[in-house]
Amino acid sequence: MTTTINTLWTILVSNIPLRQWINIKELYNIVQSNYNSFTADDLAPVTDYNNEPTWHRNLRSALQNKKRTGEILYDENANYRIDKPYVWRMIKEAVFNLEGQISYSQIKEYISNNWNDVNQETITAQIIVLSVNHNSRTHYPENQKARSTNENSPYDLLYNVGRGQVELYNPDSHGIWEIFKTDNQTFSIRLSDTTNSVKLFTPTDIVWFKNVTNSTNGEAYLSIENNPFVIHFPNKHKTNVLSPAIGELILIYQKVNGVAAFTHLVTPIDNELIEDETRADFRYGRRVRYIAKKDRENYIPVASTLWKDINLSGITQGNACKLENVKGINNLDELLFDVWQRFQDSFTNSDRQSVITTSSIINEIETNNPNISVAEGELKLVSHFVRERNQKIIGEKKREAIRNGNLKCEVCSFSFIETFDVEFMECHHITPISTTGATETTLADLALVCANCHRMLHTKFDGQYLSIEDLKTRIE
Repeated sequence: MTTTINTLWTILVSNIPLRQWINIKELYNIVQSNYNSFTADDLAPVTDYNNEPTWHRNLRSALQNKKRTGEILYDENANYRIDKPYVWRMIKEAVFNLEGQISYSQIKEYISNNWNDVNQETITAQIIVLSVNHNSRTHYPENQKARSTNENSPYDLLYNVGRGQVELYNPDSHGIWEIFKTDNQTFSIRLSDTTNSVKLFTPTDIVWFKNVTNSTNGEAYLSIENNPFVIHFPNKHKTNVLSPAIGELILIYQKVNGVAAFTHLVTPIDNELIEDETRADFRYGRRVRYIAKKDRENYIPVASTLWKDINLSGITQGNACKLENVKGINNLDELLFDVWQRFQDSFTNSDRQSVITTSSIINEIETNNPNISVAEGELKLVSHFVRERNQKIIGEKKREAIRNGNLKCEVCSFSFIETFDVEFMECHHITPISTTGATETTLADLALVCANCHRMLHTKFDGQYLSIEDLKTRIE
């Protein structure tokens, strides 16, 4: 079975540069670079006498159809151009150009400056269609079919952060969302609980500490069944509710059966400030999900951990406090490693891979570098390796190099293509994670290196790691 011409057109129109003339070969490259579900029938030659893949012919059929409707322009040099795209495509261009968290009004202003006579209500509706976590998106026909947001749909573009603002959807930090059919045969959305649906966490993602309590029995959030859920803050700390970033972890501390204990690792899932007027003193909240959770029978007594000598009582008064600011903490890596290990048997199914990957990398680091102890000052190296092994961005970096004909080691210029005829190369973060902290990885942050050079980049010389340029100098 071949991919439908409508699907090929959607992939093309989702990624084609607007208001530019582009030849057919470039259009093939655009589709091939952004679609990874070609079937054997797609790749089969058109005929015994024509070796081009069948999907090329089908894409041309789609272009012929759209030429007739005026959705794409065509010139005498066989170039194609889109001047007046679909509104959702206008929104995509606006978001990519404006960057960061963007208001509806900013998107509308950008579109009005670049295209004439675009209905403002249509723009609002299409922003909702494109927002993976907007409850009303399923009211529109584009989203009235069950799917997950990891299926490359062009309509899974934005993440609603509240207060009329959106940002580019990132599955690693926002999770995988589902459109599903309810028992009432209507469509709704939910955060998926599949194994590979969320980012890989490491101990260094534990950035915050929060003391919680319940006025009835002193214990809080131990019996929750929903995940995500709302975690509440005292009214006086309203301004700090949104301080923890999406993807950062908050270590929850409370008294369970009268015993000081750690009970949850949670992370914010959006940037919406929630207000509940029925709550007198803890009116404000934030949606979080737990990646690991204990209960009344298996909580972690603080006295049994390396944290036993840290005075945690009364530090935050219900607020979220950065662990790096807690007095008495001089060995944060060791403490984070300790609490991470004690939560290992309580991670959710969707976050189990974080434990598996982190344990594997720690073992690899300490085996290959006997002088390194991850628990004693090298935890950031674990995060570094996890991020280097993010297959999605590694794939994008390699595809970029292949398109440019430059898939070779950036240190020694070795090419697996030239030597072995295989498209292989490893990725390395140019700037050490100890410098960048918990930032989103972009293609510009990565260097393509061969395995030998990569090992040298992760080996200390005189107590320091070499940069790309340092290693180049050494081998020249």
